[in-house]
Amino acid sequence: MHSEALVGLLGELPGTEVTVRAGKVNVHIPAIGDTLRLAIRDVLGFEQIIVPTGDPGLELGIRRGHEELPLIVTVDDVVFMPAYAADMLAPGAEVRVPASPDLIAYSEMHRDVRALGRAVQAGAEFDDDILAATLLVHRCFLAGAVRVGLWPVRVAAWWEFCHAAVGDRLPLGPFRPDPTFDQLLADVAQARRQTIQPARQD
Repeated sequence: MHSEALVGLLGELPGTEVTVRAGKVNVHIPAIGDTLRLAIRDVLGFEQIIVPTGDPGLELGIRRGHEELPLIVTVDDVVFMPAYAADMLAPGAEVRVPASPDLIAYSEMHRDVRALGRAVQAGAEFDDDILAATLLVHRCFLAGAVRVGLWPVRVAAWWEFCHAAVGDRLPLGPFRPDPTFDQLLADVAQARRQTIQPARQD
């Protein structure tokens, strides 16, 4: 009953495409161009809500280890909790840990990371400490998205572009080893090989 109710409520959200297979539910949200992939057993609870735009949404609690992570699925977005900055960096790394929002919408993440990428691409000048902190926050956004079952290849492409362009000069890192993030960047590289103008992807 738990799984049937969950799938039914997700399917009632306009704009979503829901499929179920082998104990997993996939929720494709065309508006953001990504698919949320969840093991039904990891969904600890869910509740129908109305988001600030007035649209319907579904708030879920997702089990990750000993944590319960908040997740909100709306008609055109997914809202999640960024990862902690300290968890991104290797022990002993010296960097100013920036403030980060408690929750971030996928669309906001995409907008912010893309905006920084375009500014770097255009040769904009930034204070190195501020730029390092911003790249770290954006890495937290990406890690937060991945750990709840999203796979933001287009957003990661902009982050990787920025880090490759300016990361060597910044007081940032080193990052902890993260095979999952490495795989995300491998998918970025594959996507770039399939496009003529990789730096201009949205």
